[in-house]
Amino acid sequence: MKKTHIKNKKAAMEMSVGTIVTIVLLMTVLVLGLVLVQTIFQGATESVDSINDQIRGEIDNLFNTENSDVIVSLGTKHSASVKQGTDNFGFVFGFSPDDPSVLNDCTYDISAKTGGDFCNEDSTLDVEKWIITGITDIEFDESGSNAAYALVKMKIPETTPICLQRFNIKIDCNGDLQTSYFDISIIKKGLF
Repeated sequence: MKKTHIKNKKAAMEMSVGTIVTIVLLMTVLVLGLVLVQTIFQGATESVDSINDQIRGEIDNLFNTENSDVIVSLGTKHSASVKQGTDNFGFVFGFSPDDPSVLNDCTYDISAKTGGDFCNEDSTLDVEKWIITGITDIEFDESGSNAAYALVKMKIPETTPICLQRFNIKIDCNGDLQTSYFDISIIKKGLF
């Protein structure tokens, strides 16, 4: 009878160790899954802190493949998802006119699009204040032989509702105007 009792205890101990190992493995897989989901949702709209060779190279490649004088580094949809309460979200746009000699005389304005179902439909929101690098008569940050580049920085208040806002970019080179746009989709501040 003692041998049976010892075997039962040994079997119970082995089962407990197996259960603990299984739980640890499942928790590891769960954490790795959450990290993967976070990485997927961050996607191509990561914030940019400065204009560097890699950013310039990506924009220059897009000038060669797209038929546009203005390229916004937010993907083909010109869109970024930004969490509520983000203090420093940045992206770059580039301008490559047909006549590069005008680059030194170019400035740009950014304005919030009105109408539709945009964030500024709520009259208490001043969405243009999200842009901390300026919105009127701004000079480009860098100018090369064929293109000029601007870094746009934004600060989204934590109290901003979940919404979508379109901004228009107007580039003025001595009266010659070019336009583009970008969309900022405000998403809920989450765990990650």
